[in-house]
Amino acid sequence: MARDAAADDPDGVIARLGTEQGGITGRTVTMAALAGDPVAVALFARLGRWLGVGIASLANAFELEAVVVGGGLVQTGELLLGPARAAAREFAYAPTVRGIVPVLPATSGSEAGMIGAALLAFEHA
Repeated sequence: MARDAAADDPDGVIARLGTEQGGITGRTVTMAALAGDPVAVALFARLGRWLGVGIASLANAFELEAVVVGGGLVQTGELLLGPARAAAREFAYAPTVRGIVPVLPATSGSEAGMIGAALLAFEHA
């Protein structure tokens, strides 16, 4: 999505940062969004919304108590999690009866996967 946005606006912040950094990555979009670029913020809103739709689908099917989101993008905080929470509320089934699943950031951030793999290996050793 970011590459398409840069192609649509070659003078925009995402395109400029991508040129400076040798390519457009998640970090590029994050930097642009944190700098207030409305296109990058809109990309996070779109990504967060789809994340929230997925969360709601899983919560509706499995009656989850909470969803913990990890990975590098979770460090953007409300840029990603705000739209995800809004969509999870919007698509929640019977929220007045079942409640709305809380969407929380992983405390280990982008290292959560490595920590989990290490713990799994430790348990099997």
